[in-house]
Amino acid sequence: MLFGPGVLIAGASFITIVVLEKTAEDFGITWLSTTLKLVVPIVAILFAIFFLETNALLRWLR
Repeated sequence: MLFGPGVLIAGASFITIVVLEKTAEDFGITWLSTTLKLVVPIVAILFAIFFLETNALLRWLR
């Protein structure tokens, strides 16, 4: 489904993190802004690896 619950949750959480990062940067909380800029891509890579390792369709195609 194009707008399934997973896509909507992922989109909403991404927008929330971006707004939090921008707000922290505007209010001068540089440590939070920098932490979010570093942690979010690392977590995204880890989730991508998890998805590729546990996806049944990809396992079937091997």
